[in-house]
Amino acid sequence: MKEKKDIAEPPVKPEETEESKTKEGLKRFDFLGVGEMIAFLRNPFKVFFLNVVAGIGRGFGFAIGFMLLAAILILVMKRAVSVPVIGGYIAKILEFIEAQRQMMAR
Repeated sequence: MKEKKDIAEPPVKPEETEESKTKEGLKRFDFLGVGEMIAFLRNPFKVFFLNVVAGIGRGFGFAIGFMLLAAILILVMKRAVSVPVIGGYIAKILEFIEAQRQMMAR
C-alpha cells in the first residue's frame, strides 16, 4: 500500500529566490517598455498632442471612408433606376441629391 505524502511546498530552487524573482520581474517590465510608458503619461502635453493628432487622423479617415461609401452607393443607385419596382423611389432620391448639390454650389 502506498503511503500518503504530506502536501508541502515544492523545494525552492536556488535561482528562485525573492531577489531573482524581482530581477526577472524588472526585466519583463523593461522588455514591455513600462518605464517609457510611465514617463510618457507623466507629460500631459505629449498625451494631449498625441490624442489631438489621433483625433484628426480618425476624422479624416471617417470623412474619406464616408465619401467613398456614398459614391459607391450613388453609383449603385444610378444603375438601379432601371429596376421597375424601386426605380421611381431611387430617381426621386437622386433628384433630391442633385437639387441639394445645386443649392450648395450657389
